Amino acid sequence: MTNRFAKVLFLVGLSLATPLFVACGSATSPADSVVSANQRLGGSWRLQSFSPATPLDLPLQAVLQAELGQLIVTFNQGQFTAVGPGVNFGGRYEVTSATGDQASLILYDAQSVAYHFSAQFLGKELQFQSNDKPWVGFGKFDRS
Repeated sequence: MTNRFAKVLFLVGLSLATPLFVACGSATSPADSVVSANQRLGGSWRLQSFSPATPLDLPLQAVLQAELGQLIVTFNQGQFTAVGPGVNFGGRYEVTSATGDQASLILYDAQSVAYHFSAQFLGKELQFQSNDKPWVGFGKFDRS
């Protein structure tokens, strides 16, 4: 249960890394925006915060507390890894849409389970919303 929790937490963190780009009056095509979002997402991100939409049970809350400030998620050409005190896994990801500094993405774990995120780039921060249980909520990654 802890490993699945860690995976979900990681994927939530990735939702941090899930950019929804909003191009205000830009002549950038949707495909160019997705390419740009992928480039901005590339590299390593450290989980700084996560606020679940509903309270987590005690074991999940303990996992979350252990990962804050420690979990590193790295994105590279459609693949991601998540490494922290209780997490070590990877999978693939897809930026599904992007406009400006916002993006939507889907992370797929090793069993091809999909996790949906929306995100916004704010300087060296990536704020995100995770949309799949049990990790529905909001969080923030900092460029590592």
